[in-house]
Amino acid sequence: MLKRSGLVFVRVTVVLVVAIAATAGGTWAASHGVPATGLANTPAVTPRAATPLMVPDVRHLPFVFAKEALEDAGFAWRVKGKVHGYPANTVVSQTPSPGAKMIDNGAPLVVLSLERTKGYPQAGQPQDVSPYAASKARPAGLAKG
Repeated sequence: MLKRSGLVFVRVTVVLVVAIAATAGGTWAASHGVPATGLANTPAVTPRAATPLMVPDVRHLPFVFAKEALEDAGFAWRVKGKVHGYPANTVVSQTPSPGAKMIDNGAPLVVLSLERTKGYPQAGQPQDVSPYAASKARPAGLAKG
């Protein structure tokens, strides 16, 4: 009788392990946001160029915050002038102007001019260009040319 109950225990254990293993994939997918359906139910993606990007106003911001704001808005950036891209330096001007609407053709370029902020060291390596390639800044609403 003891042999029989031991065999039942092993069978029940095997069934439980198989059931847990079978549901583990679905549990993992649900916790990681994987959709339950295939691509047939995926909504159409709006072309990037259809929605223009608006240039944020980063004037008077420390460079470290200005470059993050531009990157978050979808822009590449470059520092121009004698003052380089140290984090504490301040943005004094930008081209294109704040509020300009640009065609989203990748990462439109915004050129920044900086001034040294008194009381803060310019330590480390300056960052004068964005970490990814820029595309040409093209104003939205103009004919292609």
